Amino acid sequence: MSQEPHRDESKSAAPWFSPGLVESTELILRTVLDPDHLEPNGKLKPAPITLKDLQSRGWSVDRKKFTSLRQLTLFHARWKSRKPDLRRFYVLPVPVGDIRKPDPMTGIQDFVVVDSANWRSPAHAVILLSRPQTDAAARKFRNDLLKTLPPYVGLGQAFGSAGKFGYIVGMTRQFATIFKASLHYLLRINE
Repeated sequence: MSQEPHRDESKSAAPWFSPGLVESTELILRTVLDPDHLEPNGKLKPAPITLKDLQSRGWSVDRKKFTSLRQLTLFHARWKSRKPDLRRFYVLPVPVGDIRKPDPMTGIQDFVVVDSANWRSPAHAVILLSRPQTDAAARKFRNDLLKTLPPYVGLGQAFGSAGKFGYIVGMTRQFATIFKASLHYLLRINE
């Protein structure tokens, strides 16, 4: 039995671990693996954005304000240890507002960006189609999305001189959320 993915941007997909809802003013980062995600000419391949990801699993991204250059460097090093043939790592810095823009023809928002933080990654979020679609329609949405994505950049360029403390901020907000939820639960038990 398949469960419908969480698509409600006004609620957290992971309320116990969430540092907060994804805001349209945020920047999200998607890791790009060279050569797995890139054509020989450097163009982004469509295959890394699977239809299954957009329809049900979610296309994983990191919320920049809740991660850091160090965290992503460690993440990339773990990838490299599993796949030594990887040459370089890049990120796509994408404004959430660009993903959430409604289609100019229909006025309907095609994609949602929802928080899906987990215990070790307060920055985790996913991009999904805003409603169920056939594979053919999902493929068209994916291809249209690829045309709007900004160019990929190196990690240093994505963070510049800022971004050292995003992970700490995310973990702190995550612990505060867990504490509040636990306190609320305990108070309800003791009523």
